[in-house]
Amino acid sequence: MRMNRGPLFGTDRSRRAFTLIELMVVVSIIGLLISLTLPAVQSAREASRRAACANNLKQIGLALHAYAASHRCFPLNWGDPRTDPERGRPWVIGSRSYSALCRLLPHLERRPLYDSINFLVENFPAEGPAPYPQNVTAFGTSVSTYLCPSDGRSRSAPFGCSYRGNYGVGPHAATSRETQDSGNGFYTFPGVTGPQSFPDGLSHTVAYSERLLGSGPDGGSSTARDLGNILVADYCITRDADYALSCSKLAATRDFPARRDAGFTWSYGDFGCAAYCHAQEPNGPIPDAIAAGPWMGIVTARSAHAGGVESLMGDGSVRRIIASIARPVWRALGTRNGDELVE
Repeated sequence: MRMNRGPLFGTDRSRRAFTLIELMVVVSIIGLLISLTLPAVQSAREASRRAACANNLKQIGLALHAYAASHRCFPLNWGDPRTDPERGRPWVIGSRSYSALCRLLPHLERRPLYDSINFLVENFPAEGPAPYPQNVTAFGTSVSTYLCPSDGRSRSAPFGCSYRGNYGVGPHAATSRETQDSGNGFYTFPGVTGPQSFPDGLSHTVAYSERLLGSGPDGGSSTARDLGNILVADYCITRDADYALSCSKLAATRDFPARRDAGFTWSYGDFGCAAYCHAQEPNGPIPDAIAAGPWMGIVTARSAHAGGVESLMGDGSVRRIIASIARPVWRALGTRNGDELVE
């Protein structure tokens, strides 16, 4: 008696494998599907990062107004009017001053970090390491609220600062006869601003915006990230924004970059780290340039987000400003007292 060897005991001869052509078609379809979905995934990730960036600015805005409620003014972003006891001159002649971001820490649930900062060594003595030894630990602490998640350089500059306070249109922190379009932003020097300091209205004045971190010592160079030396001609930092912009354009052709450490710390309130101006539109074509001492220069709002920058208005709202905004409109948004009401 012969046993019938069916499919249970052997292979089904009617079954066949994929041909090479069929396999190539399947692989091609899978590759096409991946190519279609990858941009969507990347776009979703960037949208999430942009939302996180906007939320960071929103937190800074809430902290600004909590500070103002407690002190009846917004925090200093430069030096204060104390006197250097050794020289008898204004304290601000010394080294780099503390930023407003330092003073906002208690309102961002970082009270222990704020308490660890020794403000008594601010700007004095002029010589010595930066930061001063008393604050090495504090300044070596990363504050995620101060870093834009879309800026890849934040991984190599963990103590950096992606958000900067607005000092107006021109290249200086102070308004003077020579720099009439400077010091007219959310911040000014000397002194502080408060809600009463904004004839144009807080909702019509930008308080903070983004600025890309520098390329760093090992990052090559980048015209969007790094800084030239603005002192390539006379009066570059003692005239208006247009003259300073022409100096910045020239500086981009002469030993650029002069500095690659833009925004390397959240602790300094000058144009090297936590201040910017509205001389040119966001992501403007002219590379930024500052003086050797980073108190003066042209620093533009710049972002890794496609098409524009996130900006915090003085009233605490956050707006997305497109890079194609007209320069006069952007400048109007940068002034607190220019009699322009820009929506």
